[in-house]
Amino acid sequence: MKKYTKKTIEYYNKIAENYFKSDAAIVIKDKIDKFVSLLQGTKVLDVACGPGHDTDYLTRKGFNCIGIDLSRRMIEIAKKYYKGKFEIMDFFNLKFPQNSFDGLWCSSVFVHVDKKDLPQLLKNFAKILKDKGILGLITVKKQKIKKNKADKRKYVMYEKKEFENYLRQAGYKILISEIFLYGGKKRLFIIAQNEKKL
Repeated sequence: MKKYTKKTIEYYNKIAENYFKSDAAIVIKDKIDKFVSLLQGTKVLDVACGPGHDTDYLTRKGFNCIGIDLSRRMIEIAKKYYKGKFEIMDFFNLKFPQNSFDGLWCSSVFVHVDKKDLPQLLKNFAKILKDKGILGLITVKKQKIKKNKADKRKYVMYEKKEFENYLRQAGYKILISEIFLYGGKKRLFIIAQNEKKL
């Protein structure tokens, strides 16, 4: 586990119950529905699944979905309340063979990743995605926000073109890229296709 990830996970373990009950754990159905409409199969990995709301939604829609998160408390909540398979796993150290998934759903993943680590992470994701597999993501657009000083999480924001460039350099083709407002923040919604095996 990376040092900055440890602080992020400690934060989520502390707030897991409140997070589960808050608007942060709401399924953004129109975005996930766009993502699944482009899948060529049913096997999906929900990366950093939190308390499992998106994994549950995908499972109920008939997808073979696995939710992973490094927060032990989040996975406990997910297993208690939601349908789907859940595992404690670090997304920097994925335990899946190459070409395992038709799609990777990454909501609020990259906001907690240092930019220097992003290229390798995207390449690692490409390895476990099938050729032409789909990566769907929601992350925070660069903007001015007030941050609580007690919040020690790594918090990284991106311009739209900046994140698109990271994806292209890692071998993805951009299919959808848009900005939307949710929870008082501007967010990026991007769907990209795995174009080459690395």
